[in-house]
Amino acid sequence: MITPDNCPLTTYTTPMPVYKISEHALLQEVGDETVILNLESGEYFTLDDIGTRMLQLFRDEPDTHKVAVRISEEYEVNPEQAHTDLIDLLDKMVSHGLATQDET
Repeated sequence: MITPDNCPLTTYTTPMPVYKISEHALLQEVGDETVILNLESGEYFTLDDIGTRMLQLFRDEPDTHKVAVRISEEYEVNPEQAHTDLIDLLDKMVSHGLATQDET
């Protein structure tokens, strides 16, 4: 079992971005998917079951490395790939005003 202590993810010496779900994002799970409404723009987006699971875990524990470890265990994917996919999702959410990103 992979834990945050023995996680094979790369250790970064530069600050990693910290992501937060925007207060302007309204999330609603519908079956295995999530619908996200940007309350400012009126645009809405959907996430598939894997994106939904990533977001569920991230909302419970907003640590991208820990989420990547959990995703890698649940979906039998490399933790580094899971981390890359999560960051891609969060970056897309930032670009649509659904999340914010700060440097630590």
